[in-house]
Amino acid sequence: MTESQLPFIDLKTIMANGKRVILKHGEKPYLLSITRRGKLILTAADDCKGSTPSQAT
Repeated sequence: MTESQLPFIDLKTIMANGKRVILKHGEKPYLLSITRRGKLILTAADDCKGSTPSQAT
């Protein structure tokens, strides 16, 4: 699959106007954050049980 064939999702859709959101990959949660300089950081989240993306922003 070439780069032009990959799905395109605007980050604004995922982040819902926030700076942090929890992504679930399999059974593991990950925290996606936007830094003050606009960089993206993806880290493993320790305990997100009961959290929803709206709570993480």
